[in-house]
Amino acid sequence: MRFPKAPRQSYKNSVQKLLFMALLLLTPISGRADEFDDQKNHIQQLSNQANSVRDNLGPDLVNALSKGGALFVTLGDKADLLDRALDAGKLASNPVEAENFISRLAGSTQSEESVSWCGINAIIGFNDSGSFVPTLFPPSPSPSRSFSFDGWTVSANAGASFSDKGILLADPLPPATRFLDLFGDPVVGCTDSATFYYASLATRTTTGPPFFGFTAISLSKSTDGGASFGGAKIAVQKPIFTFPPFTLHSLDKEWMAVQRVSGADTIHITYTDFFFNSPPCPGSGVSIEYVRSTDGGATFSSPIVIDQICGFFPFLEDSHVAVGNGSDVYVAWESYPNGFRPGRQIKIRKSTNGGASFAPAVVVTDVTAVGSGFYVQGLFRDFFDFQGLAVDTTGGPKRGNVYITWQDGRNLNQTDPFGFIGGGCPVGSPPGPGYCFGDVFSTRSLDGGATWSAPVRVNDDPITLMVDQMFPAAEVDGKGQLFTVFSDRRRDSRNFLIDTFVAISPDAGQTWKNHRVTKNNFAAIHGEDLVVNPAYMGIISALPRTA
Repeated sequence: MRFPKAPRQSYKNSVQKLLFMALLLLTPISGRADEFDDQKNHIQQLSNQANSVRDNLGPDLVNALSKGGALFVTLGDKADLLDRALDAGKLASNPVEAENFISRLAGSTQSEESVSWCGINAIIGFNDSGSFVPTLFPPSPSPSRSFSFDGWTVSANAGASFSDKGILLADPLPPATRFLDLFGDPVVGCTDSATFYYASLATRTTTGPPFFGFTAISLSKSTDGGASFGGAKIAVQKPIFTFPPFTLHSLDKEWMAVQRVSGADTIHITYTDFFFNSPPCPGSGVSIEYVRSTDGGATFSSPIVIDQICGFFPFLEDSHVAVGNGSDVYVAWESYPNGFRPGRQIKIRKSTNGGASFAPAVVVTDVTAVGSGFYVQGLFRDFFDFQGLAVDTTGGPKRGNVYITWQDGRNLNQTDPFGFIGGGCPVGSPPGPGYCFGDVFSTRSLDGGATWSAPVRVNDDPITLMVDQMFPAAEVDGKGQLFTVFSDRRRDSRNFLIDTFVAISPDAGQTWKNHRVTKNNFAAIHGEDLVVNPAYMGIISALPRTA
C-alpha cells in the first residue's frame, strides 16, 4: 500500500488539519514485501511530515533551518524525484556508483564538519549526501533501512592522515523504533582517546500502530577511538505533530559539549525547536533548549528553555554550548528578532551548577549581517553569524576567560541593486538594498560572561578592501592560547576565491596575528547537490585543541 501524497498547500481550517494528521497517523509504513516499495513508503511518510512542517512554519522560518533541517523539509518537495530514482534503481544493474551519486545532474556534497581530538585519535563528522544515497537504495547497509545523512572519518595519528569510515548508521535502534533516520548537522566530542560521541539531527518512527513520528536529536557512542559507533540513542525528542490540539515541532541545529566528571561522562546538548501552536505561542515560535546526560548518554534530562520567541518572522538559531571550570556551563546563540532583517544579536546564559539551571540572558554584541543577510557573493547561503564559543579551562593566568567570535558586516558596504530591500544589510537612509563585506570579530569576558569587551577585528587585511571574511570558529589550546580559523577572500580582489586563515592571539583576544593555511585559494563550489540544497558549501565548524 502506498502513502497518499501530502497536499502542498496551506491548510485553510482546523478540520482539514485534523483530517490530514489522522490520515498520516493511520497509514501503515509498508504493505508490500518489495524493498523498493518499502523505501518509497518510508520516503512518502517523511514527505508528508515535512510538508506539514513547511506549511505551518511559513517560508521565513523554513529558510532559517540548517542543512540537516532543510534536508528533512525538502523531502516534501523531492519525494517525486526520489521515487523516480528508486524506480530507475530497479532497472539499473548498478544504481549507486562508487561516487554515491543519485545522478550525474543531482550530484552530492559534504559540509558542516565538526572536529574532535583526544590524545592521538581524532574524528571529523560531516553531512554527507554520499551516505544518504546508499541507505536510500536497496539493499541498504542499515538493517532497519533507516536513512543516514551522516559520515565520519578517523585519524589515529593526531590528524596527520585520515581514513573515511563511511556511513554512520543508527542501528541497532532503540526499543519500539521502526526507523531512526539521521539528518546530519553533526557535532562530535570526546572525553579520552577511546571515547567519542556523535550527535545528529534525527527523525524517529515508532513501531506502532499507530505509526508515530518524532523529531529528535540522536547520540552515538564509540569506545574504540572513533573506529566504530554503537546504536544511536535519543537525547531528546518531540512529536512532529499532535492533535487535538494541533501542535507541531521540528528540532534543528544541535550543538554538544562533553566532559568527564568524577569518572562519568557528562554530555551537554543544545538545539533549536521550531514549533507551531505550542505554549506560549498561538502560532509559530522558536526556542533554544538544553538537555544533559550525567551517565554517558544512557539517560537525559528534560529540556530547559534557554530563550523563546513567537511569530512567523522572528527566530533564534545556531546555539553553542561549552563547559567552563568547575560546574560552569555556557550556552550562547544568535537572535533574529526581525527575521532576516537588521537587528541581530548574540546572547549568552551561564549555569554554575552543571546545567541544572541558568542565569538570565546577557547580550554579548549586536551583529550586522554579511552579504545580503542571507547569501554572500558566489550565491551560497551564509546567515549564521555567530560560530565560535570557547572557554579557557587551563591552569594559566587566563583561566576562566570566555571568548566569542562571529562574522560581521559593519565596517564596509555598498549599494547593490540585486540586494534585498530592507534585508539584513541595509545601506543608506532609509534602508535600501546593499551588500555588507564580512569581517571576523572577537570579544571576551573576564567575569564569567557578565560583561563583554568591545569587539576586536581579527582579520588584518586593509579595512578598505572590499572582500569577505566568514565562517569563523574559535578554540583555546592547552597553554591558554586563543585561535580562530576562518574563510578569507583577501587574495582575490574580485571577492570570489577563498583561502583558509588561522589567527592566533597571544594576549587573550586583544591582538591577532594572521597566518594563511591554504597554499592555493579555491573557488566556492556549490550547486553540487540538487537533492538537498544547491546553495550549500562546506564550512569549518570547529577547531581541535592543540597539545
